[in-house]
Amino acid sequence: MEYSDIKKEITRYKGLDDKLDEKRKEISKIYKNPLTEFEDNLKKSRKPLQELVDKLRAKRDEIDNHQAMLRADHVRAVFEEKCEQAGLDKDTFKGKYGSYSLKKFFKDKKMELKKETIEEIDALVLAEYDRLEEYKANVAMIEEQALDYELPVEPYTRALQNDTPLVEILKQMKKDRDAAVERKQQAEAKQRAETARLAEIEAMAQQSANEEIKAVNAETGEVIEDKKPVEGVPGKTVEPYKVNLSLTFHGGENQWHQFAKLLDDNFVNYEILK
Repeated sequence: MEYSDIKKEITRYKGLDDKLDEKRKEISKIYKNPLTEFEDNLKKSRKPLQELVDKLRAKRDEIDNHQAMLRADHVRAVFEEKCEQAGLDKDTFKGKYGSYSLKKFFKDKKMELKKETIEEIDALVLAEYDRLEEYKANVAMIEEQALDYELPVEPYTRALQNDTPLVEILKQMKKDRDAAVERKQQAEAKQRAETARLAEIEAMAQQSANEEIKAVNAETGEVIEDKKPVEGVPGKTVEPYKVNLSLTFHGGENQWHQFAKLLDDNFVNYEILK
């Protein structure tokens, strides 16, 4: 087929398609206008019906809400009564009132819980009662252990409230008791060492004092007051006495200097050995 023939065929078929589309529009207009008119009339007719349905739905929702409130009150009363019988706080299960207020937990057309629902609530109350009894027993055990170990109770009961297992709390209490005993022993040892140090200084001061010394500070070894020599009393000849000592000055280097001054003031020769 020649190029010109192809163009003619395109024009011919395109014209045929355009005529078909025009016919479609004519037919559509014929059917569309009545349909539009019908839909407008139907919309106007349905409006009162829809308003009536909306009112009925509002009334239904009002009744449903009222029934839901009645069911919730009934569930609350059941829980509170059972909590009172078990010695629990009446609001223990306050968070469960809503879930048990659904229609499925009630007998059909009755404001009464089903038997299986009552049994389920009883199980909840009993489990909470057992939990509290176990908690009280654990607290009593912690208090007894704290008294025996001479430890404060609050940190360990607080740990129990934070769901720390009792066995872990008791282990921690033993560790804390052992640490406290060790600290006490260290403090006592330090106090004994301090007492021994002061006694050592006092003994050395008394040993090295001569007739000219009236008093020596037992803490520092410092001469407090000199005593005037007694006139007319001849002095005794004393042979030099030599002794090797190893001294520890817990008061540091300053204490050593004070002690060295005491020796110098009393004409005691000393030598530092390397």
